[in-house]
Formats: sequence, structure tokens, C-alpha cells
Amino acid sequence: MRPPKYVRHAAALLLLGTASIAVAQAAQDGHRDPRDPQVATGFQPAVKLSAEYHEQYLQPIADQIHRLVDSGQADGSGFTSVVFRPEEHALDLFWKGPVPAPVKAAVDAWRPGARAKAAHNPVGPVSPEYDVRYRSAAYSKTELEQAIGRFVAAVGHDVREWSTVGPAADGSGLNLTYRPEATKRLAPAGSPVSAYEKRAEEIAGMPVHPEVGTVPVPTRGTRRSDAAPWTPGATLRVSGDSECSTGVPGWVGGKRVLLTAAHCQTGGTVYNGQRTVGEITAFDHALDVAVITTGQAPEARFYSGARDSGDSRPLYGPARLDQGHSTCFSGATSGFHCELEVTRTGMSTADGRTDLTEVRSRNGGIAVAQGDSGGPAVANPQGDAMAPVGVIVAGDNGSKVTCTATSSPTTCFSTGYFTPLDPIASRFGWSAL
Repeated sequence: MRPPKYVRHAAALLLLGTASIAVAQAAQDGHRDPRDPQVATGFQPAVKLSAEYHEQYLQPIADQIHRLVDSGQADGSGFTSVVFRPEEHALDLFWKGPVPAPVKAAVDAWRPGARAKAAHNPVGPVSPEYDVRYRSAAYSKTELEQAIGRFVAAVGHDVREWSTVGPAADGSGLNLTYRPEATKRLAPAGSPVSAYEKRAEEIAGMPVHPEVGTVPVPTRGTRRSDAAPWTPGATLRVSGDSECSTGVPGWVGGKRVLLTAAHCQTGGTVYNGQRTVGEITAFDHALDVAVITTGQAPEARFYSGARDSGDSRPLYGPARLDQGHSTCFSGATSGFHCELEVTRTGMSTADGRTDLTEVRSRNGGIAVAQGDSGGPAVANPQGDAMAPVGVIVAGDNGSKVTCTATSSPTTCFSTGYFTPLDPIASRFGWSAL
């Protein structure tokens, strides 16, 4: 199925801005490309380039590959995934079978221009050599999704038997997490991983890569004084006297809306503690997304500072992300966090969620906290304006970290999850402001 029209056209807008440069001591600059002549000669520059710097040159060809597949201009039956490798100045394109000629032609046309543009950047690598590397995949994206469907249909949404399942980005099979002490049907509790793996592979019909993991924990739990026009990333008071966050703004059925997480509330009026924000008019438990129809308009900005800061940035887009891409989260309880990397896409969970994207903090810090659910996931960490990419819904219970500067006592995680905007647009008819 082709994705919504807004994705096919707006993905091209995910452009990266001026390079973000961190001053570093020469001895600390251990991540320079060994092909760089400056490294080969022993010269150590005074700047270290971030992953986001390299993404600005790789993003256009990633967008074009997706557009060719989505539009049918290239036969996408063998497409598996695009994986960003920014420190290696490359994208890995995983494909089952021969890569179609239109895709190769697009890569050949992009390559010299990207290299020439990067070579003229005075703070860039001396030999950028940005490239797309073709990687052979055992299974296509469609085959991986079908295997996930077989597994979930056979095992059911049983958190004792599995926690999360999703496609391996290299197309080698499925990535699956579970708790060895809880499983009974797939393998007796405490069995070696090989026993569980064998049974899971029989059900899925392809290789399964199991590892210990837990079911994502909903991050329901401040930017407490927001007022119309509503700014995403603010506090939302919901049922049970809990807190969540307001999310990506847009349109549904000709009305202005804010998105949030469905596990926060699925009907009735929502407040921010002081004012009425709007009414929940639609929700989907599988996507874990709810639609708030607002009485007053939201704005195309989001809170981009600490949890007690009024700083905000403009939104444009939206966009979608691939594995290896950089992203940021903005939640009312823990504030704004970048240095996050997409680690898995297309995930399903044993408690019934689908289409989740997993992100992890590159520095082991906070990605998300309870109370951040519903807030916006955004991309383009270097620029002032940022592109919305999804709705924050959960944290990984096995990645708890110390909370700092949160609005109230809570639980923080270095790994989080968001629902991307593609399936939200398909389900609700949502489009960006």
C-alpha cells in the first residue's frame, strides 16, 4: 500500500541545517574517518562533526529512494530498509534480489552532487565520499511484515510469551524480545534461548533473533500553563488524575487537532490543569494514538527547552525516519531531549501496539519519562525549525536511568518509542498544519 500523499511529498522537506559542531580536544577526537588525510598525517582538528552533520548529505537520497518505491516508479517488492550510517558517510540499502534500475540511476545522479557540496564545506571532512551501499537481504519488508503477522496471530498478545517483535533492518529475519522466566508455551520457563528461538522460528516461518527484553511501559504520568494557540509538548491532565503531553498539531476532517497517546484517555474533555484543551474525538489502541479536537487552534510550534522553559521552535514537514537516523523527543515532564537514534522500526508489542519506532539515547541519558506520553517526536536536530515524525508513547522498562530536572518525581528511560505519522494519517485522515 502506498503511504499517504502528505508523506510522499513532505518527506523531501526533511533537510538538515547548518552543521552542529562541538569543540573538542585533539586527543578526544577519536571518531574521525580513518580515510581522512588529516588523520593519516597525524593532524587533529579542533572540531568534531556530529552524526546529524552527515545526515544532511544523506537525507535527500533516502527520501528519493522512498518516493520511488512508494509511488511505484520502481518495483519495490524486494525493498527491505534504508539504514543511516552517518559516521561512515553512508546509507545501507537492503534489498532482496536485484536493485531496480530507477533506484540505481537516482543514486548515481545523487552521488557526485553530494560529494561536491560536502567538499566545499570548510568545516567538513576532507574526503567525504558520501555513498549508498547496496546490501543483499534474505527477506523483503513485505515478507518480514507477513511473518510478524503469523507470529502474533499464533501466539496472541501474551506478555508472558513475548514482549516486542519487529523486522531486522538487514532483512535477516525478526528481532524479538521476551522474558525467559515467564514463557511457558513457546518454551518452558528458564529454557535456553535456543529452545525458544526454534519454536518462534517454526511459527514465524523465518529466522528469529531473540533476546531478553520487557514490554514497553506507557509514559503517562510539566509545561503546566499552556494556553491557546496550543503548543505541543505541554501538560495534559487526563483521566485518573494523571499527566500526559500534547502532541503533533494538524487537521482531521477539516478541524484543527492535537495528537496524544490513546493510553492517556480515549474520550471526553481534556485539560491542562487550568484550561480546557479540547475533546477526544477518535482513538486507536493499536497505534496508541488519540485525536484531540481543539476549541481553539494549535500552532505549528513545539516546546523545545527544559520542562520549565517556555522556549519553542517552529514545525514544518512532516517527515519519516529510518534506522540510524537522529531524532528528538519533547515531553511535558522531562523536557526536550536530542542525541537520540532510531534503532528499530515497524515494531509490534505483546500488549497490542503496532508500527512502533524505537529510539535510544546515544549518550545513555534520558530519552523519555513517564508523563511525556503524547508529546511530539521531531527530526532535524541541527536546525531551528524541526519536522514532526510521530507521537511519543512508551519507554523501555529495562532502560531506566536517573531522572534529572523533571517537573515531578517520575521514572526516566534511555530507550523510548513513538508511533510514526504514516499510519496515523492512514487511520484518521490526519494531515499537518
